[in-house]
Amino acid sequence: MSSPARKIVVTGPFGAGKTTFATTVTAGLGGGTLVTTETGVSDETAALKTSTTVAMDHTSFTVPAPATAGWDDVRVNLFGTPGQERFSFMWELLARNMDGYLVLVDASRSTSIEAAADIVGAFQRIAPAVPRLVAVSRWADPAGTRARLGQLLGTSPSALIACDPRDLSQCTAVLTVLLDGVHTLESRRVAAGTDGATA
Repeated sequence: MSSPARKIVVTGPFGAGKTTFATTVTAGLGGGTLVTTETGVSDETAALKTSTTVAMDHTSFTVPAPATAGWDDVRVNLFGTPGQERFSFMWELLARNMDGYLVLVDASRSTSIEAAADIVGAFQRIAPAVPRLVAVSRWADPAGTRARLGQLLGTSPSALIACDPRDLSQCTAVLTVLLDGVHTLESRRVAAGTDGATA
């Protein structure tokens, strides 16, 4: 029996690597066409990159299930949000009916960490019961800074996972951990529903 398709949202600050993440998994996991809505940058953020997502990125691909997983290969519909706060109205729209989400953050830039903390807070309000991971790039000292970074981002240190969005194996590992969480939560809900029906 195949696993149902999952809606996963990738969010995070401007320049954190959301479109790069989507590009990597599309190319590496047998995805279809990556649809992006990027436009040129004309403000001070142009020093970081020349374009930004203004509506969403979208792609689909299949994540292979590890041998130890309690789920089969999963088809993922991935949606990437804009990172700039002026496009934040898209966050809630894209979060509707999502099964899980990733927050990307560049640990080498304090502005990325500050902006990611706001996004973590926003998504916690939008979807408090949805599984989440924070994928951290350019993380020089994961062992030594995990607790502090979790505190700065307003999330449990256990939710932090290192990820270079250009690296397929790391992106796949992050998605696998997130899908494990989605499967576990769904199994608990089914069990709770079953228990309630027989009580």
